Amino acid sequence: VKCMIIDHDKVNGRIALSTKTLEPEPGDMLKDPEMVFDKAEETAARYHERMEAERKAREEAARDIVLGLGDSLDDLADDGANGDGSSDPLSDVSDSLDSLLS
Repeated sequence: VKCMIIDHDKVNGRIALSTKTLEPEPGDMLKDPEMVFDKAEETAARYHERMEAERKAREEAARDIVLGLGDSLDDLADDGANGDGSSDPLSDVSDSLDSLLS
């Protein structure tokens, strides 16, 4: 039997196995298991390529979010420096909160 290791729990010493990831099309294992086993290596390679592409896309999205946050903070700092001379971009918020609480 050929299968994919889809998870490894080192703490509990368990592995999760699957033949589903080896199916070129859902249900192929029920229809033609021999074909699934014959194409297992090819399907596994495509699966790993897809997982790697998804991982890279997630990393790129996370990087863009972090860089976007950095740019937003830079814009806040620039506005504070150019606007009222305050170096704290949150000083207006702090002043507003102080006036509400007084």
